[in-house]
Amino acid sequence: MALKVVRNEVSGWDVIRDGDVQALSNHVDRESAEAAAKLRAEEEGMVGEPDEEAVEVHPELTHGIDDTRQGMKPAFLAGAGLLLAITVLVVILALAGDLTGFGS
Repeated sequence: MALKVVRNEVSGWDVIRDGDVQALSNHVDRESAEAAAKLRAEEEGMVGEPDEEAVEVHPELTHGIDDTRQGMKPAFLAGAGLLLAITVLVVILALAGDLTGFGS
């Protein structure tokens, strides 16, 4: 099983294990991604046949991002929704308290 170096959909280069969906690491440039992949292949003892490389570089491929790990956008939207719900709840409680004279 080889390691692949491919472009990342967002930025940089990813090191991925052949057949895996999630990247092992992300790097700013291709050279550092290749170096990291070679180091990891050596550490894991990925030595195959003499004509088989442990690290394959595929600049034409792009590694996409799963919906589950899109990062800040879903987290920001969820936080904004929660803040809006809390604000509406506080406004409703304040109006109910003012109209009923509760607390005065």
